[in-house]
Amino acid sequence: MNSEETSLEVGTDMVPQKRLLTFLFPKKNVPIPDDHERKPHPFKDSNILNRAFFYWVTPVMNVGYRRTLQANDLYYLPEDMKIEYFNELFQENLSTELEYSHAKHIQKKCRGRGETVLSSTVSKETDLQDFKLTRFNLLFALVITFKKDIFYAFLFALIGATTISCQPFLTKNLIAFVENRILGSSIHLGSGIGYAIGVTLVNLLSGATMAYFQYCMQMCGASTKSVLTNLILKKSLVLDANSRHKFPDSKITSLMSTDLSRVERAYINFPLFACLPIAIVISIALLIVNIGLAGVIGVLVFLIFLVAISLSTKQLYTYRTLVSGLTDERVKVIREIINNLKIIKFYSWEVPYLSNAIKARTKEVAIILKIQSLRNIIDAVATGLTGITAMISFLVLYGLEGSTRNAASMFSSVTSFDVLSFVIYFIPVGLSTTADMLNGLKRIAEFLSCDEIKTNEFYTLTNDESNLTAIDIKHASFSWENFDEDDEDGEEEEDEIVKPTTDEPISQDDFEKPDSNFPGLLDINLSVKKGEFVVITGSIGSGKTSLLSAVANIMKCDAGEIIINGSLLNCGAPWIHNATIKDNILFGATYEKERYDNVVYACALQTDIDNLEAGDLTEVGEKGVSLSGGQKARINLARAVYANQDIILLDDVLSAVDARVGKHVVKHCILGLLKDKTVLLATHQLSLIGSADSIVYLNGDGTIDVGSLDSLNNTNPDFRRLMAHSSTENEEKEEESIPAKPAYEESDIADELIPKFTKNSFQESASNVTRRRKAKSEEDDNEEVFRDVTIGKDASKGKIIQKEERAVNRIKNEVYFDFIKYGSGKLTPYVTIPLAAVLLTLATFTSIFSNTWLSFWISKKFEDRSNSFYIIFYVIFNILYVVFLTGLFVLLANITTNSSKNLILMAIKRVLHTPMSYLDVTPMGRIINRFTKDTDTLDNEIVENLKLMLQIGGSLVGILILLIIYLPYFAIAIPFIGILFVAIASYYQASCREIKRLEAIQRSFVYDNFNETLTGMSTIKAYKAEKFFLDRSNQYINNMNEASFLVFATQRWLAVHLEILADVVILITSIFCVTRVFSISSATAGLLISYSLQIAGSLSMVIRTFVQFENDMNSTERICHYALKLDQEAPYTIQNTNPSSSWPQEGSIKFEKVSMNYRPGLPLVLKELSFDVKPGQKIGICGRTGAGKSSIMTVLYRICELEGGKISIDGVDISTLGLYELRSKLSIIPQDPVLFNGTIRDNLDPFGEHEDSKLFDAIRRAGLMTMEELQEIQKRGDKYTGDSEKLHKFHLDQVVEDEGENYSLGERQLIVFVRALVRDSKILILDEATSSVDYETDSKIQKTIATEFKDCTILCIAHRLKTIINYDKILTMDRGEIKEFDTPWMLFNSDNGIFRQMCEKSQIVAGDFLNEE
Repeated sequence: MNSEETSLEVGTDMVPQKRLLTFLFPKKNVPIPDDHERKPHPFKDSNILNRAFFYWVTPVMNVGYRRTLQANDLYYLPEDMKIEYFNELFQENLSTELEYSHAKHIQKKCRGRGETVLSSTVSKETDLQDFKLTRFNLLFALVITFKKDIFYAFLFALIGATTISCQPFLTKNLIAFVENRILGSSIHLGSGIGYAIGVTLVNLLSGATMAYFQYCMQMCGASTKSVLTNLILKKSLVLDANSRHKFPDSKITSLMSTDLSRVERAYINFPLFACLPIAIVISIALLIVNIGLAGVIGVLVFLIFLVAISLSTKQLYTYRTLVSGLTDERVKVIREIINNLKIIKFYSWEVPYLSNAIKARTKEVAIILKIQSLRNIIDAVATGLTGITAMISFLVLYGLEGSTRNAASMFSSVTSFDVLSFVIYFIPVGLSTTADMLNGLKRIAEFLSCDEIKTNEFYTLTNDESNLTAIDIKHASFSWENFDEDDEDGEEEEDEIVKPTTDEPISQDDFEKPDSNFPGLLDINLSVKKGEFVVITGSIGSGKTSLLSAVANIMKCDAGEIIINGSLLNCGAPWIHNATIKDNILFGATYEKERYDNVVYACALQTDIDNLEAGDLTEVGEKGVSLSGGQKARINLARAVYANQDIILLDDVLSAVDARVGKHVVKHCILGLLKDKTVLLATHQLSLIGSADSIVYLNGDGTIDVGSLDSLNNTNPDFRRLMAHSSTENEEKEEESIPAKPAYEESDIADELIPKFTKNSFQESASNVTRRRKAKSEEDDNEEVFRDVTIGKDASKGKIIQKEERAVNRIKNEVYFDFIKYGSGKLTPYVTIPLAAVLLTLATFTSIFSNTWLSFWISKKFEDRSNSFYIIFYVIFNILYVVFLTGLFVLLANITTNSSKNLILMAIKRVLHTPMSYLDVTPMGRIINRFTKDTDTLDNEIVENLKLMLQIGGSLVGILILLIIYLPYFAIAIPFIGILFVAIASYYQASCREIKRLEAIQRSFVYDNFNETLTGMSTIKAYKAEKFFLDRSNQYINNMNEASFLVFATQRWLAVHLEILADVVILITSIFCVTRVFSISSATAGLLISYSLQIAGSLSMVIRTFVQFENDMNSTERICHYALKLDQEAPYTIQNTNPSSSWPQEGSIKFEKVSMNYRPGLPLVLKELSFDVKPGQKIGICGRTGAGKSSIMTVLYRICELEGGKISIDGVDISTLGLYELRSKLSIIPQDPVLFNGTIRDNLDPFGEHEDSKLFDAIRRAGLMTMEELQEIQKRGDKYTGDSEKLHKFHLDQVVEDEGENYSLGERQLIVFVRALVRDSKILILDEATSSVDYETDSKIQKTIATEFKDCTILCIAHRLKTIINYDKILTMDRGEIKEFDTPWMLFNSDNGIFRQMCEKSQIVAGDFLNEE
């Protein structure tokens, strides 16, 4: 198999490879080692020879040459190379550093007050309140942590820099020897051979020591990045509300990716900086010896350029600080797009969100282009500085002495200037990377200095078994924190209220008259006994979740006393992490089969798990993408029950489950497994009230009333009014009177009657549950029969997350072409490539010929020409070199930056239009990795390696041509040197390329876990699972470092072996010159020797930069895959079939044998559905979980395309329309309300298509604003725009935080309702749209729908059966098929019909039907 050129593919198994030198290796395949067969990282146990030449890495490289490397082929890390070891060291060193800094800070404060530390009148804690961690604290702690490796790196860098700077001394003696031989001196040839060998050995020593120092620092850099990643993640878990607002998830992700990458890159330059003065001093001394005062003048010019470069670098720092904020903004936009892509598709908002991304990316790239242009101009000048300073020195020398000196002195000086050029090159690179690092550390230090969650003085946790009270709250008042935002990106200051995303602290008490500000909880008195079941209820936004948050110590306590007796768990909104069902339930806890089985049974998960081929080992995808809302809720509940805490707070856990499951959960879980636990349940399911030991009613003004059902009915009129909206009021039917449930089982109805159970009536203990069998013949319910659902399951069939795309072997040519194509713009690659080639050729020619011309001048090659003739051309060649090189570098910077901009925007566009099925099987962290680390590579790293590769590669070719011209026999050695070069490069590249790709894949796991931990932070903290997720992060980081450390080792292996090859070239050249095989002058000998010395560095650098460039192109390959090859939905617009602007005029819908599955290979979820919806009809859709109700919405929006059949709207086949033409004509109110960062206006009308008056009117019609308030706003105009405190809460200019977290769940639902009003479509889809609101608010929403959408066709996926019993028709589904479709009255009167039995289950009687037809 010849697979040297392979496309990006999903995963890669063990594949044998046929390469250049395959015939030298055994043909037997090398098996992939098992975990126990892997070998430890051998570096620290290797001998000196293996360390010096990196031979310890050859076993892995041998395998990599024979077949594609896999993760298990890599060495595993011993304990002292793992992140856990370095974390512990760093924490100790940081603590020591902070103690010292604290002491200095206190001394400074005392001096300011005229006191000493001993006589201070202020406590240390008070003095330290304004102390902030600095970047230098971090830097010092990091240096101490890695001091051993840094010491060795400094030592070897010192040796390398010293030997490099001494080379001109040996070169001078070698050239002088040749000169003396030409002059006829009788000096012995052995001396010359000795000088030749000396030059070669010194060069080898410098190369080996520089390679070792670079390896040490690369290891330090990767370890530092790992330590700081862990530190950032750990800090994220303890931030308070203010800090979370200042550092949203997008900014934290940017710190972890972009900033830490820059810190890592800067490490390699540290030791060299410290050693550069030595190299500079030695070089200056040799210059003075060689050319006297002229050398000093050259050094002064050198220093002037150095100052100019330093000043320019300050501007780079300014630009870098600016671009960091713009990168945060771009990452924020992309995260929002990926998180909410389904909603964006529903509302056909791809264009405005692409526009947001374009704006953010354009701003970012504008600054990046300035950075790259300035940096490349600096680099070009620095690279040409050797010729410029040498030229000035030699001109001064000529001016002082009237002639040049001998060839030995002149070309020795050229070599010294080369050393200075090496120094000057590293200075701008070092300063630039150091500026990036310091800026990154500054941002990280600012983040680490953020305030953490503080101990609540009013909150007491105890564990007194003799005390029968579990929760005791006395005269306590609670509020959500207010703070002033100081946005570093220049946004206006606002007063914000921060709370959990799932909370409801700010809402309206009355639907028609919203309250703009939630008062908090005032003077709360609540006592709950151990083992009690307490129901917390109230209208939407009254503060049910806030009360649970107060009990859980999440909401700020301003006064009073809270005593919690026992362990407590707050079970809030369902958060499902990307793992199996089993892992989600265990959540890091120890697996106990009996306890686990009891929990699965009690939470009604048996049937769901039994229906899966892999059972509870089925992966659920990111955010539980493969689960229904009810399944997520039950897994969330199961997790809470399995945690086995004393006090469990449940936040509306039954809103997403249907009647049958709800009954089962109440009976077997809340009143069963949890019968001995203290349970507080916040809910709007009023049917549960009869089962409660006590009821807490929130009045909406911050106060509560506590009592029994009868007492609250007698004393609280608001409670009576709320109960009036419940179908369960005064109903006293027993469960036994309800007919048996048929095979369809569940019926998504939240308005169910769950009978009044009591704990005394619950006879079966948890242990009895495990022995339950089909004993209850009167209940035909699968969930009532306990089964072991793990039997006969195949775990291999439970995997839904695909392996990440991974290319093998070399990058395809089309990737390079696409990269240049999208960076060339109007010029096209056919202009930019030849232009770059011409500039490179001219730059190389002028560079080499400038010194060649110098040799002509020294030897007076043209005897009839004056010195002026030589000087003019010498000056021209040096100046043109800088000009051509600057042109080349700036051209490359523009190509790479524009390519990065265009490819990233194309990738974002294709992600916006990719099918949801791709997002279902792709973790968000993997996508984020493309738009963070890979994007940073395109923005900053590719151009650096590309320009070095071209400039050095061109120079190398020029030098070899020069050597052949002067030493023709050298041409004989070229093929052998070339073969060795290609062999070494091929051997290296085969392994390094694959290890780098493995590292990129492992890095995606780090990103996935990091992102998932941020999004699930509230759940993780509630379950005290921080250690579990931090340990998992550490494991992923260790896996990534296994690859990273080997990449560094293979790079250094290459450097050392190419150094040896280059030294062979130096030795051959030197011996040719010494023996004078060809009659060459001493000036020519000096020219050839000085250039041959450059070959060593050039050979190593050109292949290293090429491989690094190819590694960087792996990022380009991944971005190109997204930008050019990512699967796409059907066309967004189709001009030929574009319907009229008034379509659909009637709103009729026709399904004809519609079949659909979510992904190829999965079973059909809709099976030949056929039904007609007449214009203006209201259709209710009901059925059990998994019946296919939401799938109807999916096919109507073409989120998934049909497997068969046809859907028509007003007679138009929707498959012939563009997705925009279809989706923009439909309106949806989804179950999960999603708001985007921006303003209310942005959320309602991101296209800016509607007048403000229409938007305000829609807000009023939805009940979020009264007519009086609207008139007041219109009268006031924009007076308060920008002051969110004074603006009405639902003003169009009011700010919406990430995911709408500054609005309650109910409020978000109503804002989404306003969207539908604004859209004013002829067809409206309600997908369980009122599941998160109480009965009263639901009733009012239904009245508004009846009024505002009376002429619309409505498809309502029923959550509460009462909301659809007066619709025109009911469509009942089961297992993807239509079971019933008729008027509600006809179905109600159908004996043994599914709808009839559902009505009986929900206590719906004939009198509830308004339309008895």
